[in-house]
Amino acid sequence: MDRFECSVASRARDEQQFATASPVRRWLTIEVRGAWGRDCVRDTDLSEHVTPQWRQDLQAHGVRILAVRRNLDRDADGAIRLLYASSGRPGEVHAAAWSTDVEHLSDVMGATSRMPTGDGDAPPGWQPETRPIALICTNGRHDSCCATFGRPLMRALRETPWIDQVWECSHVGGDRFAANVVMLPEGLYYGRVDPDAIEPLLRLHGERRLLLDNYRGRSTFSFGEQAAEYFVRREHGIDGIDAVTDVALDAELGAFVVDVADDSAAPQRFAVSLRRTMAPSPTPLTCKGLDGLSYPTYRLLELRSVDAP
Repeated sequence: MDRFECSVASRARDEQQFATASPVRRWLTIEVRGAWGRDCVRDTDLSEHVTPQWRQDLQAHGVRILAVRRNLDRDADGAIRLLYASSGRPGEVHAAAWSTDVEHLSDVMGATSRMPTGDGDAPPGWQPETRPIALICTNGRHDSCCATFGRPLMRALRETPWIDQVWECSHVGGDRFAANVVMLPEGLYYGRVDPDAIEPLLRLHGERRLLLDNYRGRSTFSFGEQAAEYFVRREHGIDGIDAVTDVALDAELGAFVVDVADDSAAPQRFAVSLRRTMAPSPTPLTCKGLDGLSYPTYRLLELRSVDAP
């Protein structure tokens, strides 16, 4: 019997992947060169050097912790890189990232003892990280599809100039959309990224543009906001990362309002009416998941232009 692969099954049923980005405002990535288990803290070498309270404190402030490997590096000695990213929301706080190096995993708690509690603030003593960072989930112990489809992307980039900006990472959510890529600091999620698509994705990001065919959403938007943003972008061919300046639910209109400020046109505002339904999945949603689950789908009811602010 062939091994079940949740990512293959999701593609086969043509499941929508937009509006599926995990909700995250702040990120802490920690270079962990040893083996990773299912959990990026509990099941890695990091577990020996941090406390449950440390993790709880970070999570209480909306920080998602990820294990990473840089440059396919599993065993090399040298400084351990920590990266903190604040994704913020368009129109509120500019996305930014900072990094610092420590000598050993035992130094991680000390280096992260005074993390910011607000968006856009730098950890004391950390240096600005000016390059975009691409995280590719390869956490096969969490879900085998993450390794099956994520690692080929890393191999495809091995001999390219991008490799220093592309890190393997632990679970980011949405195993069935593997291979998954998250662009920091903005928190832009992409799914079903094939090896021949990863370089175009990175090149477009450098031009401040999205690869819309693979776009799952922005982590600082709610799922409904992500769906509204996607429909506006798709219907009007808007791929500029910074073109969508705000998304909000307008109670008076009974719709999501999406503001667009494109350099080539005057500011625009769109009202987006959606219908969210749950579709029963004919297969498990993860490689080792249960049968009988459902997943959300979004249908566009109406998209109209309204008076811009």
